[in-house]
Amino acid sequence: MPDDLEDIAEEKTLILAIKTQVGKEQNCADLLNSRAEKQKDLDIPSILVTPELRGYIFVETTDPERLNQVIKTISYAREILDGGDIPIDQIEHFLTPASSVAKITEGDTVEMVAGPFRGEKAKITHIDYSKEEITVELLDSMVPIPITVRGEQVRVIKRKEDDE
Repeated sequence: MPDDLEDIAEEKTLILAIKTQVGKEQNCADLLNSRAEKQKDLDIPSILVTPELRGYIFVETTDPERLNQVIKTISYAREILDGGDIPIDQIEHFLTPASSVAKITEGDTVEMVAGPFRGEKAKITHIDYSKEEITVELLDSMVPIPITVRGEQVRVIKRKEDDE
């Protein structure tokens, strides 16, 4: 096997968690990305910033020592966590988008948070999971008219189970 292939085979990418200043995760990731583009010896294939995990970013690298040196020069980055390599299955749930209608059920009472009916209360009559849309009937209207809206345009204020 040629020497170049042996070097490539030995280079293992690691996923490391970096502690950052809370609220500055995206800034830290942007600075780290720009440094990686400028410095060819810093190999960072990917950076993950997730809103669910404040104060941390995940960085994929082949050289943790070099990454640690660069982190010391970024004002929002604090340190690499001691846990070492993080298995991909531990952060996989951050990579798949959450459905906006997953936690909503028919019969729930919701408040419209966007659109022309903002502030109105409604009852869910139908959910289309594939389109991420729900059909609601406004509670304060004289005649119940079904309205179809996107799932992120409502906020559940009362669950159907609570009524029973």
